[in-house]
Amino acid sequence: MNPSHNKTVQETATSAFAVENETIFPIPEDRRHGNAWSLLMVWIGANQNIMAVMTGLLYPTICHLSLGWSLLAILSGNLLGGVFMALHAAQGPHLGIPQMQQTRGQFGSTGSLLIIAIIILMYVGFTSTFFAISREQIVQVFGPSVSQLPIWISVIVIGALCAIGHNVIERFISGFIPIAAVTFVLLAFAYMSASGGHLALPFWQPPTLHDFLTALSLGVLWQIAYAPYVSDYTRYLPSATGERTAFLVCLTGSVIGTAFPTFIGSYLGSTGFSGSMYDAVRPWSPLLPIVLFAIIMISTLVSCTMQIYCAALSSLTFLQTFRPDWIPTSRSRAFAALTLCLCCAVITINLSGNVLQILDNVIALLLAVLSPWTAINLVDYYLVRQGAYDIPSLFRHDGGVYGRANRPALLCYAVGVIVQIPFLSNGLYTGPLARGLGGIDISWIIGIFVPGVLYLGLKRHRN
Repeated sequence: MNPSHNKTVQETATSAFAVENETIFPIPEDRRHGNAWSLLMVWIGANQNIMAVMTGLLYPTICHLSLGWSLLAILSGNLLGGVFMALHAAQGPHLGIPQMQQTRGQFGSTGSLLIIAIIILMYVGFTSTFFAISREQIVQVFGPSVSQLPIWISVIVIGALCAIGHNVIERFISGFIPIAAVTFVLLAFAYMSASGGHLALPFWQPPTLHDFLTALSLGVLWQIAYAPYVSDYTRYLPSATGERTAFLVCLTGSVIGTAFPTFIGSYLGSTGFSGSMYDAVRPWSPLLPIVLFAIIMISTLVSCTMQIYCAALSSLTFLQTFRPDWIPTSRSRAFAALTLCLCCAVITINLSGNVLQILDNVIALLLAVLSPWTAINLVDYYLVRQGAYDIPSLFRHDGGVYGRANRPALLCYAVGVIVQIPFLSNGLYTGPLARGLGGIDISWIIGIFVPGVLYLGLKRHRN
């Protein structure tokens, strides 16, 4: 083939506005692109959102941590959870397929459907929450008359980005980094000015063990929530990138990217300023609340686009299980993304007040059922199969060499969910052992350790 033709094909493949034709099938080597730097930017940018800032507010207000201890909890929690997340990221360059497609290798073609369905529900729940945040923010700036407007704007923008695909989403995420960084820093200065530079607690006031562990879990769960789809954004990297590079870059990017806005949020909560973000910036200029809202709106679009893109891939994986001869196209991905966006819009429009709090708690429960999946997936990939998967079998109706249902994996998953119940602690349910620990939720530790060890033991026994 003519080298100049190859170059033209490669330039078209990596163009920001070139429609992504691949969906759930392996990415050919000649269609792969990117490097460690581009991946680092994606995972720094992925976390520059208003929810990270709002999560930071929980450290001083709910967990009662001083600013210094908040920083320690943020870094340690995100680093711990980030290790599990980044181990999933390393699978992308090697296999070149979406994470949920690879899950068939552990649970079988039909056995994986439960996991995929839960993941899709989690995406829809997170996106609906972001939509609700946008609605709340616009009400604070413009009043209730336009409360639903950001939801429909989001549906249009997210649907268009997902229709184009991976390249434009990657650039959208990376391009937002400097805007978000400058905004969050200026917001912190506005709070410093509004509060006179005073902190509600001394910088290093020691917290109780209970409060610190509660805060630590926030960062861990934040990172584990990325585990089901982190390799969806690494599967386009050249296979020569290597698992170690993908692991280190995703870990570094996600920890730094999360720690920065979360720490900003913890500072905002530590100042004791009682007004809203818009109250803090309004004295500087009456236009600043509008500018701040626009940037917050974009931040929700960044996060929602990532969620919906991966939800669309997961939905196509789910449907392809029943029609193994079907080859999903870019139009299939666009239709799935738009349908999911509309579902999130309908959910958000019809929920308000306490019901939205219930939705947040349901998401917390969905995160609890991710821990066993994370453990089984990582043990199978790194310790049992050592990355050796039969890719064609992952697309067969009967599961090929993996079968329709891997009973040991499903058993370990069920056990991993059940053993967490006594340790759960959220707004919907608090287990007896969690109450004995003062309400600390350590279910994620149990949910990773028990099924992981059990699955490894069963596989070695069978072999």
